[in-house]
Amino acid sequence: MDIAVFCITQNGVALAQKIASETAADLHVKTGVLIEAKGRSKTHAFDSISAHTAEVFNQYSGLVFIMSLGIVNRVIAPLMRNKLEDPAVVTLDEAGRFAISTLSGHEGGANALTYLTSSITGAQPVVTTATDSLRIYTCGVGCVKGAKKEAIIAAITEGCKKAGIKTDNIRCLASAWVKRDEQGLLDAASSLHLYLRFIPKWMIDTYYERNTAAARSDMVYRSIGVYGVSEPAAALSGSSSRLVLPKTIFDGVTVAIARETLFPGPQEPRFDLKGGGQILILGGTTEGVNMGNELLANGEEFLVSCVTEYGFNLFKEKFGERAILENFSTAEMLKRFIKKHAITKIIDCTHPYAELITPLAKSVAADLSIAYDSRVRVTEFDNEFNYGKLFYVSSLSQAIDKILALKVKRPLFTTGSKELSFVRPLSEAGGVEVIVRVLPFEHSIKSALEEGVKSANIIAMQGPFSTALNEATIRQYAIDCLITKKTGKEGGFYEKVNAAIDCGIYLIVVER
Repeated sequence: MDIAVFCITQNGVALAQKIASETAADLHVKTGVLIEAKGRSKTHAFDSISAHTAEVFNQYSGLVFIMSLGIVNRVIAPLMRNKLEDPAVVTLDEAGRFAISTLSGHEGGANALTYLTSSITGAQPVVTTATDSLRIYTCGVGCVKGAKKEAIIAAITEGCKKAGIKTDNIRCLASAWVKRDEQGLLDAASSLHLYLRFIPKWMIDTYYERNTAAARSDMVYRSIGVYGVSEPAAALSGSSSRLVLPKTIFDGVTVAIARETLFPGPQEPRFDLKGGGQILILGGTTEGVNMGNELLANGEEFLVSCVTEYGFNLFKEKFGERAILENFSTAEMLKRFIKKHAITKIIDCTHPYAELITPLAKSVAADLSIAYDSRVRVTEFDNEFNYGKLFYVSSLSQAIDKILALKVKRPLFTTGSKELSFVRPLSEAGGVEVIVRVLPFEHSIKSALEEGVKSANIIAMQGPFSTALNEATIRQYAIDCLITKKTGKEGGFYEKVNAAIDCGIYLIVVER
């Protein structure tokens, strides 16, 4: 596309130069405005914006005006013919807040030019064509260099399924600035007929400064200088967006999906304490605590379910009668509860290893036509800690085999008290002293004792555990191998990994 950038004041000079330098666009500036052309760009001076635009209107396929929309409308109105002949026109305000598709959105390519301009400047793209404005989801994509189009499309499709939407509901794909020339991503966007927006580094940096609890990847930071791509790209590509699918990895492609909320409506129901509806939070996790606190602060009515007595007691201390002890093992049980308590929305904060309740809750929500929102902890991570003593297994039985093969003597299991079947096989193998860390609950300690763990080797503590505390435990008990599940950031996974690496011991991760 041959592009011309128009500027009439000194305030818009920096934006004009930035766009021109990255697109080889010609610069058209009002006489007296100081500007320097860079690279392949040429500079043209004019006295009257109306007369000059009329002269060059059909010489370019794309025109970018850095000035008020009112001026642009008055300038181009007499020149317009029809959408098949008119060039693409995009308007930016001089502060670079918005890039507005002004003329020839689809046929002339103004919508695409809007997203290109947005990627260069960081401006919010404004596209008002009906098919685009009705799509309220944005999809952030991160991928390795050279990722194939097919893999990216498959990841986006699977991500949409997990979020309960279709690819047709996506307004645009988004990624980091460093991916602007990633051919597989460009081809995937083209095949899906989606615009592609690239988020500048400064915007992603600001995202992580404002969202201190957002998931971070040190590996990504070492590679490109920011802590992540998919989540900030998705969230920053819409107004008032929130994640409906956090960072999820599909065969090396990372996908996150955000939903734009412009105003409360039927798709974003609100609840009050006067009986307008209740929210059901599933799960006794950290995410459940955070969500309960958020709803409490907003004055919304909710119930939070816990499966274990221990979790129930903790939640009852925080939320009183809102906490309930329920194990929804069948769809009918959950349906009866929802109808009895007038539940209008389910927020799934269950543990990522509780694999039965999530599909059950999704199915019931769909059957009863109520909202379902997944806040299940993301446990996927980049399998590149660059640590030679790190091993991944798919089950505790495989962990046993690996421990025996490595000739480990004092393994520390942090996998919970529900699965202690590893104790006897290791004890019977001889020379292995099993240490377990479980919750400080009577049945947890009893289960460990019954399975043959020595009382001196039972660490009964309530997390979260810092890296320093994990390291102290490793040294105190002379641990030579730490076994953990992939529990994600909130589950203290990274603190355990860092402690194992710092102490130089084996680390065995039981993947989901």
